[in-house]
Amino acid sequence: MQSTHLREHNLSAILRALATSSAPTSRAGLAKLTGLTKPTVSKLVEELIDAELVQEGTPLSGGTGRPMVPLQPAEGTLLAIGLEIAADRLSCLGTDLAGREIARREVRADVAAQRPAEVVAQCAELVAALRAQVPRLPLTGVVAAVPGRISPGDGRVLSAPNLGWVDVPFLRALAEREELAGVGVRAQNDNRLSVLTEIDHRPGESFVYVRGSTGVGGAVVLGGTLLDGLHGWAGEFGHTVVAPGGALCRCGRRGCLEAYISAHALRSQAGLGPEVPLEGLVDALARSASRTEVIGTIGRSLGIAIANALNVLDLSTVVLSGYLSPIAEEIAPVVRETVEAHALAADIGPIAIERSDGLADPALHGAARAALQPVFEDPGAWIPRLR
Repeated sequence: MQSTHLREHNLSAILRALATSSAPTSRAGLAKLTGLTKPTVSKLVEELIDAELVQEGTPLSGGTGRPMVPLQPAEGTLLAIGLEIAADRLSCLGTDLAGREIARREVRADVAAQRPAEVVAQCAELVAALRAQVPRLPLTGVVAAVPGRISPGDGRVLSAPNLGWVDVPFLRALAEREELAGVGVRAQNDNRLSVLTEIDHRPGESFVYVRGSTGVGGAVVLGGTLLDGLHGWAGEFGHTVVAPGGALCRCGRRGCLEAYISAHALRSQAGLGPEVPLEGLVDALARSASRTEVIGTIGRSLGIAIANALNVLDLSTVVLSGYLSPIAEEIAPVVRETVEAHALAADIGPIAIERSDGLADPALHGAARAALQPVFEDPGAWIPRLR
């Protein structure tokens, strides 16, 4: 008989394998993916099906032999909620265990002009409104994506320049709201959550991830695992220095990449207002300067930051996200020229500069995905609740 610890580990391995598989997976396929025996997989899969954590699809005939019965995480049996706090909006997304969107709420507002307590209240109200749409589904947790550095100890927002926040006890205040009583609540940097969906599309890969938004952020992925660093801040490319003593960044320092290619900086330099959307930013800039000049300005600053990162990390793949994703192919020659002039990796072979999976709101989806982690880490604890 399996020990309790071993059973929990195996249940988690099966559920994770199903969630990350790029194709329909059978019981036999799960045995290959997890290294477990077929009898063990069959027994545990039946438990997961009974608890409505896994569901069977229509049998697929592959010729001779028994049809393959595809398996996947169950749809519509659990609710995970992601929150995103941005300078111009608050968004709330509910997904199920299969990652399918169930409900969504959003409020457009000048979040940076509000007091943190007002933002917390609106976030709690958004979560309550979304839960009211699907009241029957058990909630796995709530994860908030915040554009700033989060204390790994108590979830304080140490610094969020684009919101004007310094040392804000955001997570504690959110968890204390009556609307979230008894709910597991966590907070994480928005860029570190954004990359989670990218990891799903690039299993086992290593790459540098750079996201252009109101600010500039990123992450480092090694062998399919997100690098944390000592304080959980690894990948803060927006605050690497590309021009010592240069332009003033909103973090209070000078010469940061964010001071040159963030949406905030680019809008300010061109005299554009916040109404210019991220997806139309480069087109708007190109109306007052040549597109070649705009691409060159962004690409050269970005290239310096990327070259430094590749030298330190010994990587050769860069994934561009946010407003940088749609222009990835256009900007790649400029970035590559700059990188190859400074990065040692260029001596080995070409630097791969690729676009992200193209989700319009990766931080929000990443936050909802992270809210599912308690189930994937310990599905055995959820089986009695769902039964």
